[in-house]
Amino acid sequence: MKRSIQLFFALIGLVITLGACSGSKNVKKDGLSSKNTTELSQKDEIQLKNLFFEASREKALSNYAAAQKYYEQCLSIDPNHSASIYELSSIYQSQSRFADAVLFMERAVSLEPQNKWFLQSLAILYEQTKQYEKGSEIYARLIEVNPKELSYYEGEARMFLFQNDLKKAIKVYDKIEERFGVLEPVIMQKQQVLLGVKKYDLAIAEAQKLVDSAPGTAKYYNNLADVYRKAGQKEKATETYKKLLELDPDNAFVQLSMATYYLEDGNTQKGEDLLRKAFRNPKLDFESKGRILLNNVMKQDQSTGMVDDFTFELIDSMKFAHPQNAQIHAIEADLLFQSKLVDKSLAAYKRSLALDSNQFLIWNRILFIHSDQENWLAMYTDGMAAIDLFPNQGTLYYLAGIGAYQMKNYKGAIEVLETGKDFILDNNQLLVQLFSTLGDAYHSLEDHKNSDANFDKCLELEPDNIAVLNNYSYYLSLRGEKLELAKSMSKKTIEKEPTSAIYLDTYAWILFMNKEYEEAKKYMEVALNNGGNQQGVLVEHYGDILYRLNDIEGAMKHWKMAQEMGDASDKIDEKIKKKTYIP
Repeated sequence: MKRSIQLFFALIGLVITLGACSGSKNVKKDGLSSKNTTELSQKDEIQLKNLFFEASREKALSNYAAAQKYYEQCLSIDPNHSASIYELSSIYQSQSRFADAVLFMERAVSLEPQNKWFLQSLAILYEQTKQYEKGSEIYARLIEVNPKELSYYEGEARMFLFQNDLKKAIKVYDKIEERFGVLEPVIMQKQQVLLGVKKYDLAIAEAQKLVDSAPGTAKYYNNLADVYRKAGQKEKATETYKKLLELDPDNAFVQLSMATYYLEDGNTQKGEDLLRKAFRNPKLDFESKGRILLNNVMKQDQSTGMVDDFTFELIDSMKFAHPQNAQIHAIEADLLFQSKLVDKSLAAYKRSLALDSNQFLIWNRILFIHSDQENWLAMYTDGMAAIDLFPNQGTLYYLAGIGAYQMKNYKGAIEVLETGKDFILDNNQLLVQLFSTLGDAYHSLEDHKNSDANFDKCLELEPDNIAVLNNYSYYLSLRGEKLELAKSMSKKTIEKEPTSAIYLDTYAWILFMNKEYEEAKKYMEVALNNGGNQQGVLVEHYGDILYRLNDIEGAMKHWKMAQEMGDASDKIDEKIKKKTYIP
């Protein structure tokens, strides 16, 4: 209990500090403004102190609604209580009520025009609300208050840049140099502004200042060479790059800059050679190489999707410089896949995993490649390996389950899918696919109760999923159960896709099971005319319908056609031999 009390009083101390300091540096410790012009009675002063204390305590506890009420009560006692006005502005700002925040902060500044904390906050608010002209005025006032604070000058310059008033921005940068000397970030910013308005001589002069300030610094020569290049002064750029190489011949950034220079100058061979050298240099960070690589790819013809050989040469150079970096192989794999070199892409993904197996997205991509290639065994085995690493990722269970199902390992599919369903959250589409596959697997094991239950779950999530409606209704028709339900579900599929041979076949077969043979024939003929004549099972079904219509010759003809296609039912041979329909 004592510990709790100590913690409470520590918090109270923090609140007092926040109330006195964060609100206004010119606020007294009791929270009253030193500029307070309101005459208060002793009773009001005590009440104001207590209310401000409670407000600050609630704010420290992040109870902003309660804090706001207390601050408002403070203002009901003293409308000119600048600390409360400041704090309310801060709360409004956190609520994105910027108009109110600006209004209250302006009010606070009007009460204490020299308060730098109020002025800083108002400047930030003006910037947030894109009132840049007003923002520059406030920064000018801040400079008057504290001319030794660099950030105020930078803020004023930034406001002028936002106004696109480059002349005034440059003047501010000149003031900074006069007061603070040559500062790299300021010079670089000023340089960029001058380049933007094509005042190249002045930009060069700024870059030269950095060189003169530290003559042996390679990055400053690099910057100067870049400015020369942008100014179109190729000879001077070349001279500066040569000086760079003398200073630091193995500097990767120098190599990179010179490569860019040669490429832009049309000297492709020199440029690419230097780029390869830079990419083989381990001192050039991986992220920089990645950005350059991406830019190189983006410049290529995107319509073909093919990536040029030079890009892969750069990747080889990156692998040389960073042999243990798994991401390089992943990038290579992505680009190989983009270039339709799927087998090489798969090998590269495997190399990436060999360096770092803890890459969920890479496992995912590998499984999808297995799916596209119908390599069901690899899909199942790699899927189970991925599950060992990422046991909470529902997608992996689904993909591994598909692999098992396609291999007709129905028990294995059910086991992995039943486990995985509990790890799929907020993804109804994936859940539907998983339940549907479970329905198929249970059907294959003739566990009709569980099969129907899973299809029902699918339709609870997506009542109009036509793939589920088709499979569910077809399975019911094969069993000769709930045929009216099956018919109504199947009817929905052909209403949405009236030319789908598969859906038309299902509907025709339900009609067949209902002994509606003429109707079944009509729909099956539409199916055959829409590609169904290339599928043995559908041709066999048409033969079955003709048989029930006493067209034995037509039935035999279509059964034999189905037999030749090789994808008919396992009863096709017996039907032909006995010249009769066999359920």
